[in-house]
Amino acid sequence: MLEQRGIPTVVIGTDEFEPLARLEAANRGLAGLPLALVRHPLGGIKEDEVVRKAEGVVEAVVRALTAPGEAAG
Repeated sequence: MLEQRGIPTVVIGTDEFEPLARLEAANRGLAGLPLALVRHPLGGIKEDEVVRKAEGVVEAVVRALTAPGEAAG
């Protein structure tokens, strides 16, 4: 896994899957793995809404990749 090799990593997903993402990260010894979450769903929505959701998470991704140990939320 990249994070275990020292490569900054952030998981991007929807809030619906946050508990699962945190559980899986913890099970792999990565309890502090940053998550950048957008509101669920992504499927079945218009492209402009996907773009808005992506734009809303860019700051969290940048923060997670540039400030080690700081969760993206």
